Amino acid sequence: MFCKNCGNPVEDGATYCQACGSVIAPSEVHTQTSGTPRKPDEGIIENFFKPHGRLNRMRFIKRSFALAGLAFLCFFCLFSVFDQPEQFEGLSMAIAFFFQIANYCIAARRLEDLGYGPGAARLILIVGILSLPIDDEHVLRILSYGQSTFWLYCAIKKGTAGKNQYGEDPLQQGASS
Repeated sequence: MFCKNCGNPVEDGATYCQACGSVIAPSEVHTQTSGTPRKPDEGIIENFFKPHGRLNRMRFIKRSFALAGLAFLCFFCLFSVFDQPEQFEGLSMAIAFFFQIANYCIAARRLEDLGYGPGAARLILIVGILSLPIDDEHVLRILSYGQSTFWLYCAIKKGTAGKNQYGEDPLQQGASS
C-alpha cells in the first residue's frame, strides 16, 4: 500500500504516513496489485518508447547500449553519404531528437524502478533536448559529464525491492529481456 500524498509505502492498517505524516483513511490508500504476471516487452515501441513501467538495471544497460549502437550506425551512414556536415545538419538533429526520446523513455522507466516519479525523468528530457542545438564545447562537455553520471547512477543503483507506487518488481515478475 502507498500513501496518496507522498507515494511512500504505508503498512497495512496504518492510520498515518510515517514519511509525510498525513492521515490515511482506508479509502485513500493506493494499492497496486495486478493479479496477472507482467508480460515481457515486445517490439521496438514497448522496449524503447514506452515511458511507464519499471525497468531493471540489466534491461536498462542492454537497451542503452542498443540505442548507442544504433545511433552510431545512423551517424556513420550520414557521414559516409554526405560530404559536408552542413548538408545533413537538419537530418542529424532529427535523428538525435529521435534517440533522445528513446533514451528518455528508458530513463523514465529506470527512475520508476528506483522509486522516483515522472518529474525527475521530465527534467532529464528537457536537459537533453535543450542540449541538442548547443555549440559551445565547454557547455557540451559539462552536460556530457552530467549525463554520464546519471547513466552510471541508473546502471549501478539497485531498484526498489518489491512493488512500489509504479508497479511490481521487474525482477520478481519472471519476465525476460
